[in-house]
Amino acid sequence: MRCWDARQHVSDYLDGVLESQVAAVIEAHLETCPTCPPLYAALVGAHEAVGGLRDPDSVVPPELAARLAETVAGSG
Repeated sequence: MRCWDARQHVSDYLDGVLESQVAAVIEAHLETCPTCPPLYAALVGAHEAVGGLRDPDSVVPPELAARLAETVAGSG
């Protein structure tokens, strides 16, 4: 796999949404490429930092979440 092709898949690789065969090819590329691993390492750090900025799922008060769940269940 060429670097350009591997780099196009890095975001999906970090998110864990690649098919296992494609992920294996990306991993093999990272093991042999002299230039991609530093870029990948930088993206891992950025991915983790951005992931920490997300609002937690618990921003909705439990009472409201229960009412919403009841409403959705009743509309089916």
